[in-house]
Amino acid sequence: APLAKYSWFKTGGAAEALFQPADADDLAGFLRETPAQVPVTVIGTASNIIIRDGGVEGVVIRIGRGFAGIDIDGDVVTAGAAAHDVTVARKARDAGLAGLEFLSGIPGTIGGGLRMNAGAYGTEFKDILIDAEALDGQGNRHRLKPAGMGFGYRHCGVPEDWIFTSARLRGVAGDRDAITRRMDEIQA
Repeated sequence: APLAKYSWFKTGGAAEALFQPADADDLAGFLRETPAQVPVTVIGTASNIIIRDGGVEGVVIRIGRGFAGIDIDGDVVTAGAAAHDVTVARKARDAGLAGLEFLSGIPGTIGGGLRMNAGAYGTEFKDILIDAEALDGQGNRHRLKPAGMGFGYRHCGVPEDWIFTSARLRGVAGDRDAITRRMDEIQA
């Protein structure tokens, strides 16, 4: 399956196989059935990777639309792993929630941000994370608290074969105009 069309830079070779799960249940079932010896590579918007022209061996799992939901309840933002960081920042702003403006400066998704503890402008994912949901390599679900995720500078200690499916993030009540100004500063 050609991967260039899924890549941020629109380059790269083909995947030996491509799986685009509909939702977390679909992904869990796939992981349970995938033989352990088959290499698995996970991508979202592929904004922080370059896919080699020679392609990718094994299965590439692309986390897409079924993982892109964003819900806001009070000061809690629940976002799927495929939700774009900037979209989460905008929805938080529209709800009058501050503290997530830094996301507007990160070209990627919530899942990728969790995987690398992405950050910008003095804030990292670990600073706003309430908890995250992930599937392990066998398709088992886990709810993870930040204290147990081994966060460091651009690092997350969650096993590499675990796939993030969603996160709950905490904002704080704020003035929409002030939030917009901060996001404009970040974009500039």
